[in-house]
Amino acid sequence: MPSYRRLQQYAIAISIISVIYNGLEGGVSIGFGAESKSRSLIFYGIQSAIEVISAILVVWRFRKVARPGEEKSTKLSESDLKFERRATLGIGALLIALTLSTIASSIAILVLHEEPDTSNASLIISASALLIMFFIWLPKRYLASALDSSAMRGEAICSLSCIQLTFVLFIGSLIYKVWRGGWWLDGATSMVLSFLFGWEGFKMIRWALSEDFTGGCCDDCRVKEPNAQKAEKDPELGIKEEERCGCCATSEKGSCGGTEDGALESDTKIAGSVEVKQCNAKSPATGAVLTQGTEKPDDHAQQRPGSIEDDKDSCCSDCA
Repeated sequence: MPSYRRLQQYAIAISIISVIYNGLEGGVSIGFGAESKSRSLIFYGIQSAIEVISAILVVWRFRKVARPGEEKSTKLSESDLKFERRATLGIGALLIALTLSTIASSIAILVLHEEPDTSNASLIISASALLIMFFIWLPKRYLASALDSSAMRGEAICSLSCIQLTFVLFIGSLIYKVWRGGWWLDGATSMVLSFLFGWEGFKMIRWALSEDFTGGCCDDCRVKEPNAQKAEKDPELGIKEEERCGCCATSEKGSCGGTEDGALESDTKIAGSVEVKQCNAKSPATGAVLTQGTEKPDDHAQQRPGSIEDDKDSCCSDCA
């Protein structure tokens, strides 16, 4: 993984690219919208302006780049935490503003029976924006996890929200070209989407105002350490089920203990008419192999009822 300093520089670079692109896109959309009296294009330009402000907040958050070789400490400094909190609050508020404006636009479309714009300008702007914005969003999503930054995560959500609305605008226009009765689809779909990213904005504001705010991604996008991922395979032992001792394969979880280095062996030996089942484990102190075996007599030997189950339980209880 790149250094923390390099990740900060990437975050600033992609945010500046986002500011430039969305600024141009918003200006073109508002210009064409005013000329063709298209409410959808004008709203699209306003949406781009919100994305521009969000990206500027990220640039402001990471304007203080770490020195070469300096890595992020476990806990943000007081000044960095303050910047992270304010940027998170700002982007959360922008998502709420985007939600309200989307709902207002959707209500206007449905009430006024406004038909989607099927002009070539609208389709070209939407199609090109989808492709470019997707490739701008991908690194934001990665950087939010790598930097463990709630502000960067909010910017990624804001970009994704704009992509979703653009997709609805584009598909709605195409559907209306072939089905005149589908004029309401883009308005209704946009309203549903607005509640989704509005909820994300609310969660960001709540997280930023929390006393437990750390500046991180609130656990749902943080990159997990390899050891933590390994431990999730088995909450108790940190090993996969198939790595357990063979004699305990049918016993309850955790009944067969492991060694410190997880070295377990299961062995079965045949000696004459006697089947010897061994469960071996290395001692963490001396490295010696500790062996616990059970014998299963042949068919002609007298055997007390339930001895096989007792043998299995004995092996499993003594493996620990």
